Amino acid sequence: MRVRWWRAVVLCTCALVLRSDALPPATLGDVVANAATSLNSMKVTGAWRRLSSTVSESVGLKHALRRLQAVPARAARLVHALVDRMRVGGGPIVFTQLGALRGRKLVTRTTAQTPYYSFKGIRYAQPPRGSLRFRPPAPLEPWSGIRDALEEGAVCPHRFMLFDTYKGDEDCLFLNVYTPALPDKMSGYNPKLAVMVWIHGGAFAMGSGNAFLYGPDHLVGAGVVLVTLNYRLGALGFLSLENEEVSGNMGLKDQVMALKWVRDNIEAFGGDPARITIFGESAGAASVHLHMLSPASQGLFHGAIAQSGVALAPWALAHEPRARAFELGYLRATPSELLVKAGARLSSAPGKSADLQSTVALPFLPTLEPEGPDAFLTKSPKETLPGADVPFLTWIQRTRRHYTRYPKLLSELEQEFRRVVPPELLGHNDTIVDKISDSIRAFYFQQKPIDNRNIDSLIDLFTDVMFLRPVLETVRQQVESNRTSPTYLYRFAFDGALGLFKRMLGITHAGACHGDEMGYLFYFSRLNYRLDDDSPELAVSRRMVQMWTNFAKTGNPTPSVDYESVVDFTWPQVNNTEHVSYLDINGNFTVQSDPEAKRVKFWNFYTRTMLPSRSPLTQL
Repeated sequence: MRVRWWRAVVLCTCALVLRSDALPPATLGDVVANAATSLNSMKVTGAWRRLSSTVSESVGLKHALRRLQAVPARAARLVHALVDRMRVGGGPIVFTQLGALRGRKLVTRTTAQTPYYSFKGIRYAQPPRGSLRFRPPAPLEPWSGIRDALEEGAVCPHRFMLFDTYKGDEDCLFLNVYTPALPDKMSGYNPKLAVMVWIHGGAFAMGSGNAFLYGPDHLVGAGVVLVTLNYRLGALGFLSLENEEVSGNMGLKDQVMALKWVRDNIEAFGGDPARITIFGESAGAASVHLHMLSPASQGLFHGAIAQSGVALAPWALAHEPRARAFELGYLRATPSELLVKAGARLSSAPGKSADLQSTVALPFLPTLEPEGPDAFLTKSPKETLPGADVPFLTWIQRTRRHYTRYPKLLSELEQEFRRVVPPELLGHNDTIVDKISDSIRAFYFQQKPIDNRNIDSLIDLFTDVMFLRPVLETVRQQVESNRTSPTYLYRFAFDGALGLFKRMLGITHAGACHGDEMGYLFYFSRLNYRLDDDSPELAVSRRMVQMWTNFAKTGNPTPSVDYESVVDFTWPQVNNTEHVSYLDINGNFTVQSDPEAKRVKFWNFYTRTMLPSRSPLTQL
């Protein structure tokens, strides 16, 4: 007699966990009974019949798992959840201030195979739907019982870069916690580990904190607690009407809410609430720096790492956000997918008002807000520098992007070169702005056209305008202030196999790409599995991971240590602005000074000529 299709699925999932810890018979019975009840409510499809046939005929588990790929999505999710539940059994439980969470124990996918605990999909705020859309995040209510924290939550609505498709759900305010050790109340053990909170990049319009790109294996294996998070993106996260009704910065306020959750609950996961370092890349790095400047974030962190972005960057703050909001048009009831698609159309159609922000396709950004109890940023970053007095580590790098994929952009810049003039130099009449534009073009391109043959000149220009100048100004103001905390500067120039975005985007030009260093800090299995343990990529990764976690633990990336270390040099802090020192990461790790000196000298001369002497960015 043929085995019923739902029994086949139960057999399959039981086989998957034969090597797992045994469950009590009563628990196993409940799991199977619940699965059978849920599965019986589903429609029997041809895919399920084929799966049933495969298992009942004992063709083999491996072939059966292949058949699972054809199973309906809802059924596949149920099977996945069933496997997790059986694997976890009486898995680790932590008690937060709002309620209990169940996670699971895993081992890192690195050579060391370090054990750690994973708690995924933890809500830190109410779903920002309906009346909560375009509003600050609302706090959660406590719950009773134990909630499973086994699966990542939904990502926030955005356009998925790799496939140019819509992805996400507005119920997306989740975070994930990975820890190498948990407290033990019976023995009084409390590890109090340093905590690193990752804020992902993506132009404030895409991405998530999930492990697809940001696997915790390297960092958690180095002895820190890692937290990754989602925050609202695009119009849902940054639309502003410049009034109290829709003041903007919802995504940044989500981050503040997540940091408050970390402060209040991380000790239950083995973390030290007095040693929290926030770090991020690109838009995440600008977010980190904005937290240093915002009163709403003060006291929520004790160190900051801004990788490839600061608040002074010309792409980090919106200009005329209300006009952008009305270009989009919005309703609280409009489906999120339509808002994402409409925002994408705005970014591809800069029109007559084209400027640097529209050139790099960033339509919805952080913005200045009216004064109010929920405000995140009410003053310009230039007015609030240097910000929080905490150890700060930041980055300079060539912003190599896949410009060859956008020939239209190159032709537009050939005709409208003034679009790349820094915003602070645009406050003149058209004649002067044209002269500024001509001088910049002559310096970077001489008499050459803007096309694929001269792409390196465009990369140098965008690097200087969007990253190098703002970073150096930020460092200068910190060094010349009365801050007591150190500032560290580095350049990532290693072109290796773990260059994450360079490989994802298919960039063939030599040199490191914007965002490449993330592949050396996080575990991305689609790249890591091909590398030998003695590869130069993993050597760079081990050193970077140790320096980043040293910084989180001590405020110094290369402290004096009394144990064997893969870091055998000292990374000096920046102490003066006459000769700015930095760590050059290019396969070797060497201390250098005065990055891109010739280009910096050009901007020093030009900005001193065109800007008031006390204006920021004149002393670069």
